[in-house]
Amino acid sequence: MSFKAVGKFVSQKWFVSLIGLIALSLMIWLVGPLVAVAGHEPLKSETSRLLVLLALMFGWGVVNIRQQKKEKKEEDESIQNLLEVNAQDDEESAAEIDLLKERIDQAIQVLHKTGKRGKQSIYKLPWYVLIGPPGTGKTTALANSGLEFPLSDSLGQDPLSGIGGTRHCDWWFTNKAVLIDTAGRYTTQDSHSEKDSKAWLGFLGLLKKYRTKRPINGAIVAVSLVSLMSQTRTERGMHARAIKARIQELKNQLGMQFPIYIVLTKADLIAGFNEYFADLEDEERDQLLGFMFPEYSEDEKGVISLFNKEFHHLLESLDKRMNKRLEQETDLDKRALIFEFPKQLRMLQANVDEFLSDIFAKNAFEESTMIRGVFIVSAVQEGMPIDRVMNETSSGLGLSQLSLKTSSKESASFFIRSLFEDIIFREQFLGSVNRHHQKQNRWVKHGALAFSLASVAAFGAIWFQSFQWNKQLITETDVRIANIDEQVKRIDFDFEDNLVESLELLDEIMGLPMGYAGYYEDVEGIKKFGLYQGDKIGQPAKAAYHQALNGYFSKLLESALISEMEASQSHREYLYETLKTYLMLFNPERFDIVHVESWFELYFENNFPGEFNEEKRASLMMHTKNLLANDDLGLYVNNDAVQDARNVLTQLPLAERAYQRMKLQFIKSHVPSFRITDVMGSQSLSQFERKSGKPLSAGIPGFYTFNGFHSIFQMQIGRTVKNLMEDNWVYGDNIDIQAVDHDLAVKGVRERYYRDYIYEWESLINDIALKSTPSLELSLIQSRILASSERPVESFLKAVQKEVSLTKVSLSQNEKVAAEVATKAADVALHNKKNAIGRFMPTENTELAINLPGKEVERAFEGIINIEQQDFELINQSLVGLREYLSDLSSSGNNQKLAYKSILDGTVTEDVARSLKRTNQILPAPFNRWLVGLSHESTRLAEKGSQNHLNQIWKTQVVKAYERSIEGRYPFNPSAKNEVNLKDFKRFFGYGGTLDSFFSDYLEPFVDTSGRVWRFEKEIGVSPETLAVFQRAEKIRQTFFETDNSVKIEFGLRPKYLDQHISKFKLELGSQKLVYSHGPERTQNLSWPSSKSETRIIFIPPNSSREISHTYEGQWGLYKMLDQSLKARPETRKDNIVMIDLKGNKVQLELIPSSTINPFWSNDMERFTCPQTL
Repeated sequence: MSFKAVGKFVSQKWFVSLIGLIALSLMIWLVGPLVAVAGHEPLKSETSRLLVLLALMFGWGVVNIRQQKKEKKEEDESIQNLLEVNAQDDEESAAEIDLLKERIDQAIQVLHKTGKRGKQSIYKLPWYVLIGPPGTGKTTALANSGLEFPLSDSLGQDPLSGIGGTRHCDWWFTNKAVLIDTAGRYTTQDSHSEKDSKAWLGFLGLLKKYRTKRPINGAIVAVSLVSLMSQTRTERGMHARAIKARIQELKNQLGMQFPIYIVLTKADLIAGFNEYFADLEDEERDQLLGFMFPEYSEDEKGVISLFNKEFHHLLESLDKRMNKRLEQETDLDKRALIFEFPKQLRMLQANVDEFLSDIFAKNAFEESTMIRGVFIVSAVQEGMPIDRVMNETSSGLGLSQLSLKTSSKESASFFIRSLFEDIIFREQFLGSVNRHHQKQNRWVKHGALAFSLASVAAFGAIWFQSFQWNKQLITETDVRIANIDEQVKRIDFDFEDNLVESLELLDEIMGLPMGYAGYYEDVEGIKKFGLYQGDKIGQPAKAAYHQALNGYFSKLLESALISEMEASQSHREYLYETLKTYLMLFNPERFDIVHVESWFELYFENNFPGEFNEEKRASLMMHTKNLLANDDLGLYVNNDAVQDARNVLTQLPLAERAYQRMKLQFIKSHVPSFRITDVMGSQSLSQFERKSGKPLSAGIPGFYTFNGFHSIFQMQIGRTVKNLMEDNWVYGDNIDIQAVDHDLAVKGVRERYYRDYIYEWESLINDIALKSTPSLELSLIQSRILASSERPVESFLKAVQKEVSLTKVSLSQNEKVAAEVATKAADVALHNKKNAIGRFMPTENTELAINLPGKEVERAFEGIINIEQQDFELINQSLVGLREYLSDLSSSGNNQKLAYKSILDGTVTEDVARSLKRTNQILPAPFNRWLVGLSHESTRLAEKGSQNHLNQIWKTQVVKAYERSIEGRYPFNPSAKNEVNLKDFKRFFGYGGTLDSFFSDYLEPFVDTSGRVWRFEKEIGVSPETLAVFQRAEKIRQTFFETDNSVKIEFGLRPKYLDQHISKFKLELGSQKLVYSHGPERTQNLSWPSSKSETRIIFIPPNSSREISHTYEGQWGLYKMLDQSLKARPETRKDNIVMIDLKGNKVQLELIPSSTINPFWSNDMERFTCPQTL
């Protein structure tokens, strides 16, 4: 919509008044309560304001209705003025209008009889009016158009009037439209202008009256080509102005815009027409000869400016076809006419263009017309054709005009039918509607809209809250549904693989507003005022939840039952309960809601254990209960699974089934579970843990406790076996289990119960352990707690003694036990519990022993039951001794040194160990391991303290000296440039040196050095690998140091080979020399180190004073020379043959050590390192 249209819309009176009404209504509703007149507030209540608003709306509506009636009256008067004839008018005009009225009445009656009843029947078919000067062939064109006239049987082929010149107007009823053929005099109005004008306007008034909404669907302007050829320019101009006037009158009087089709008739009177189109068949004659204009044109002259262009295209198409026709035609005269036919039309082009321009050229004072096209037609072929080409040629040459022959061929219409059916009738909705009618309807619509808007404004304040609440309800529902859709796409309802997502989906569906969970259902008051959507939202939400339960969740539960049956083939007792639960789902008579819910609750607990899954289990149970509340679960029995389970169960002992049934029923009884947290204080609990990682609060079910044994197992064992023997329907109709011995089954149940009872307690006892203490401080804290007044070890053992001593209860305890039994049993959801408990309650106060079943359990825990009070005192004394020992270590200012001395002495630790060992012999497993662990822990802490003490001295005395003078230097690093000074070497490795002193002072008392590998005789917290450092240092000491702690290496060198081109070889080791000149091989004894700190080798060629020499700098020069030789010849390490090669000059020397310990080429120094810690 353009801005101009919007501006026109908002500037209308009704819209402006509506805006004012809405503004006034809002002001009354919002400001009204604040207005007071003489202390009275007339608009304070909502009711008074509503009445005022209703009155305003009523007044506004009355005013607009009156305005509408006024305009309707003026419109009717204008129509009546067209129809009425003044008294002074002649009677002939009045009679003619009456005749037109009679004709239109007849036409409408025909439409009523053949179409729908009522007003719509006149709109079913489009109406077209034909106008044009007299004699243009309008009627003939219709009569020979080839259109179908379905009313010809009742009305005849002729229209309502007849053929032979239209006197007034003729009505032609085709199967697709109504064509109104008007008299030519209505168009020209040149004979009796006033009379014809009144008749014409009266005709328009009738159209407007009887077909108010759309009087016509289009206009067809017929123009004779003969007239255009024969008339003068003045005559053509008169006809053009008359047609233009009629078109404007149609538009103005009918108040609408409509398409106009120009039909050029009598084309057969153009010379050559008949001959040119003589070859056309019937269907080809129905096609179009003309062209269409676009609806709109940007040219300032309008679409009519396109006429010459389109007409030229038409002529081109005729020229193209002319050659074909000339080839087909043999008659020379006809061929001449065919050849000249396009020229005949071309000569008409100017006249037609001028004529149409006079009618349809744009005018600033007139509304433009909607001309749709120009078409050439021929209805009959009679009369003498006109040959303008030959006439002009003859006139120019001074020849007489040629006479043309009339057509002797039977007449046929050309180019009419398709024009109507394919062009005109198909554009029946192209025109607009009557503006007055449209305005009238607009008033009605606007009035209704205004009333609605005013009503919304009046009731908006009341509906606002309801709207906001319901909008929030819908928004929340949409958000929830969108979330559900996303979850559905993600999991595709595959519950087994996406149980968590599926559960969330069910929760979402259940939690839909107004849905199954009942959110927002209890609403009242203004929330339901007209806009309440709860019912529309609630029913689908509930249905969706039930569908999800029956369609998907039920499959999950069934799958769980079937999978459990398949997986529990080796656990037949559980298989029985699972099969029974499954069959109950399909047997309403046997269905036990408590039993089914109990099974699923146990299933969810087993598959989703722990506190972390507690919320998930609760949600699953909620959906399960909701599903089970339905009559139809949407499931079908899986007979194969049932039969497989029954086949297995028939081999399951009755005792096993009875025991498993008791477990399912009572494993979660109200008898409290045994928890270590109930028998130890909080400080004691801080020192214990469970090896499995379970929390200490996780205990043993009450079913396997002393109270559970007496209040549940003893009472229910017989009843359970009896009930199970009666459940033969679970096994099938062919199974008879009544013959099974009842007492034998009870015995079997006891055996299984005792087995699990023992297992539960052994598992708990073996799972409890003391926490490890990584530091002396934590060990001291642990020992203090264990030796405290809480006595956690004793408390736990006594609690276990009570729970596993099932056969004897002293009479002094009878009343307490019986009271506990009765209290716990009252909490169990079983029938007649109190009466059954009464049988176990004592009736006399005498000292005696009550023998009860349970000896099997006592035999399993005999070692624990036999612990007496004096044994507990001895345990406590050992723990006190350990506490005092650790306290002494902790209270010393230098506890690490003390720990080292305690290990060195061996007195205190041995006393503690002996005490704990005696206690260990009293306690059964696994409690004895607790104290063994304590003993080991105390020893470990002493060793740790000793190690820390030694590490401090090691770092201070040894590591610093090593890093300062030894580390990274030659010969400990063969590639290093810097070397170890011999004084530092002696100070670190010599007798009484740094390493030797540390070993003698701190480690030697604990080390056995007699073996090939040194080892610790007693653990002091030092790593065994550390001894390798001291053992390697001892080897270095023995190699390099004499008994007087001096560094001295004695050895001999014997020349073995010298190159022939060398006359003499010298080796200078300080002041010591070896000289060889190819003589006898004599051994030269040498020693290291020498007085000078360098080693030099010299090669002297014969008859030359030039020496070839190399010097090895430093105190370790000899070793550098030997290392270089070793690199060149690795075999030297084995045969002691030293190969010296200096610039291609070679000599071989045999090195002869002075002792069995070879000080050369040993890797002890290269492998030696000092660790940072021991």
